[in-house]
Amino acid sequence: YKVDHRSQYPDGTTLVYANLTPRKSRMPGVETVVFFGLQYAIKKYLIEDYDRYFFAQPKETVLAKYKRRIETYLGPGAITYEHIAALHDLGYLPLEIRALPEGTRVPMRVPMFTIHNTLPEFFWLTNFLETLLSAALWLPCTSATTAAEYRKMLDGYAAQTGTDPAFVDWQGHDFSFRGMAGVEAAVLSGAAHLLSFTGTDSIPAIDLLEEYYGADAEQELVGGSVPATEHSVMCMGMQDDEIGTFQRLITQVYP
Repeated sequence: YKVDHRSQYPDGTTLVYANLTPRKSRMPGVETVVFFGLQYAIKKYLIEDYDRYFFAQPKETVLAKYKRRIETYLGPGAITYEHIAALHDLGYLPLEIRALPEGTRVPMRVPMFTIHNTLPEFFWLTNFLETLLSAALWLPCTSATTAAEYRKMLDGYAAQTGTDPAFVDWQGHDFSFRGMAGVEAAVLSGAAHLLSFTGTDSIPAIDLLEEYYGADAEQELVGGSVPATEHSVMCMGMQDDEIGTFQRLITQVYP
């Protein structure tokens, strides 16, 4: 619904300065959000995708595709498109983003980041991207916060029971690829989980942290697991040879 807000702002508008702020917690006792995902969103969407699908494409192709979609959505002639053409001519997104460090636990009602246009004629672009950024950031922030709360709980019990604190790294294991709504959701959720834990069966989450956050799995432990079995393996011996399955795995496959 952002497509023609540029016409709705008052005449003479030259600057739109916005922020993304966690408004309210729905988890009792949790009044902070772990900020995570902005660097990915900037690199993936605002740089890589805009370069590939917008700036690197012929202007006529981009405008025709955009016009077709908007006119089948709002109706013919509902808006004009010279602002999209001007952005294509410019060749980059004229924006400045300032953010808290990712990984910060941000209190409710404190902005995580601010964004504003750097050229007056592109005042409309600031909030034009709000939907994209909020959609890209909600899940990683939520998963990172959830994992942090589990970590806090497990650390507390480790302290009470005298458990080696290093073991907690592996107690909250991630299976995002078994339950999230699509591949990107699983990767982002898995990467967010790795802010608090080491154990993961979401292997591409390690790739995301290397590609977009400068991690290096050869130099540091980013995420790990074991060569695990599953039902399809453990049921192969049937009930008559269940013990034999364990013996084969322990003595032959992983001695």
